[in-house]
Amino acid sequence: VREIQYDDTAEIRSNVPAEADIRYQHLVLEILTGEHRGEVLTVRHTIEMIMPGNYIFKVNDQVLIRLTENAEHEIETVKIEERVRDTPIYVITALFAALMIFIGHRQGLKALLSLIVTVGLIFFAYIPLILKGFSPIFLSIIISAAAITVTLAIISGRRKKTAAAILGTISGVMIAGLLAVIFGAAGQLTGLAADTAISLAYIPHFRWLDYRGLLFGTIIIGSIGAIMDVALSIASSLWEIWELNPAISAKQLIRSGMNIGRDIMGSMSNTLILAYVGTSLHLIILFMVYHISFTEIINYDSVSSEILRAMAGSIGLMFTIPATVWISAALYPGLKRMGEKKNG
Repeated sequence: VREIQYDDTAEIRSNVPAEADIRYQHLVLEILTGEHRGEVLTVRHTIEMIMPGNYIFKVNDQVLIRLTENAEHEIETVKIEERVRDTPIYVITALFAALMIFIGHRQGLKALLSLIVTVGLIFFAYIPLILKGFSPIFLSIIISAAAITVTLAIISGRRKKTAAAILGTISGVMIAGLLAVIFGAAGQLTGLAADTAISLAYIPHFRWLDYRGLLFGTIIIGSIGAIMDVALSIASSLWEIWELNPAISAKQLIRSGMNIGRDIMGSMSNTLILAYVGTSLHLIILFMVYHISFTEIINYDSVSSEILRAMAGSIGLMFTIPATVWISAALYPGLKRMGEKKNG
């Protein structure tokens, strides 16, 4: 925004009802990127005061605009979409990466690399294949297994405890996905509870997408992080116990693993559930403001979907504990006393 003139008649209009209060800014915009870079446009920006979060711009503000062109590639219409916010997002992302490497050193770098691989799998494999017609549930399982294997292999290396953590995580994620499919079908969830899903469904080319399958897929992928954390924590703890006492029996190792898992379970279940509650907080407040009954609330598709997401992920997490413990007990005591133990 190079220059701004705006309606400054707040005192005069103080008695105007909010729903009838419409103001205007006349903005002079210079296009900074794209084919029309350097062109200067004058735009009238409408401000409806009843709308929360309405934008009032200042000189030197940057905005995102949507242009339409005629056959001669001349600009016909201009619409202001949003403020430009990419700089602070890039800065905090860079800060995250820098702190991960600074504090975690080599392990931090490995964790960052594994995160990049996981995100890459989702954006360059999972989503493109869904758009080509592949089953979201099938793809979620394959991508999750690949992401789990690559992530834990990078973080923990080629070790027995890595194998135990991978198998335990995959077991927990599979249980979470299975429960999501069973109870999602029983509850006849549509997968169209979110506004973004509805917007996508209105596009003719994407009406055929399996939106219920996408919902189940997001539950599977969304549970990976917490479940993987639990599996690796248990596998690593049991590995340390076994290294300190290689003669420990499988029964004793299982008992120790379950005690460790019970301590982890409470906090990690809270982490999952609170994460889902946090994303739905505005919706919960809206229900409370309008005094909607609990029975009515839990029958809404959007609420049922979030409850299913939280419960399926938490049950998958709980199942991961005994699965990882038993897998670890099957692997660790069978190692040789020398040589292989060092490579474990």
